[in-house]
Amino acid sequence: MNLNFFIDFDGTISKEDLGDKVFKVLGKFEPYHSQLVNKQIDIKEYWHELCNNLNNGVSKNDILDIARNCDVDYYFKDFYDWVIEKNYKIRIVSDGFDIYIDEVLSHLEITDIKVHCNKLIEKDNRFTPYFTGEQENCHCFSASCKRNIVLNNSDDEDILVYIGDGYSDYCPAEHSDIVFAKKNLAAYCNTNKIPHYPYKNFFDVKKMMVDLVNKKKIKKRNIASIKRKNAFEAE
Repeated sequence: MNLNFFIDFDGTISKEDLGDKVFKVLGKFEPYHSQLVNKQIDIKEYWHELCNNLNNGVSKNDILDIARNCDVDYYFKDFYDWVIEKNYKIRIVSDGFDIYIDEVLSHLEITDIKVHCNKLIEKDNRFTPYFTGEQENCHCFSASCKRNIVLNNSDDEDILVYIGDGYSDYCPAEHSDIVFAKKNLAAYCNTNKIPHYPYKNFFDVKKMMVDLVNKKKIKKRNIASIKRKNAFEAE
């Protein structure tokens, strides 16, 4: 079975939004977050503002200290091991930053998973965000286009499974066959009639996926397939 898992990081693998926490603790989070939510600034402007307003003297190690104390979903490692054992595909797609994501994964002893995320570059005592998956025609809540990352890293026969919780997950969820959603993503799926499974943690996700596989209830979602086809044709 060609299951292909795409997993958000902040608020999904980590229990709290680690990106938010970094800028709340080490800089100035508001009014920029409210401006983003109210569409007064776009996502790339948002990240630049947060980086420009980090406290004087903030170092990479300050960010790593927050990552080292991050509370991670206890069941994620077991879920990851199950995916690898079954030879399914798995990637992390995040609109957060490599500095803290890599640190958390290293602590979990997960070193061979592909991670698509923004980069945070430290130079001359300043941090600058780089959006490695930026797309000019993408206007969603993600600086690195998660939809295109999902589409460009899947085959026609794959069943796409998306797991997330926030604003940046809206677009890739629309293009996925099976969606696990909580918090803002769950509300978005409800409003837009996107079929999804609610979950609290990766114990729930694994339990549901094992059940779906055993009962052979895995199939493509027709509307998602059409959206993927249309997205490819529009590029």
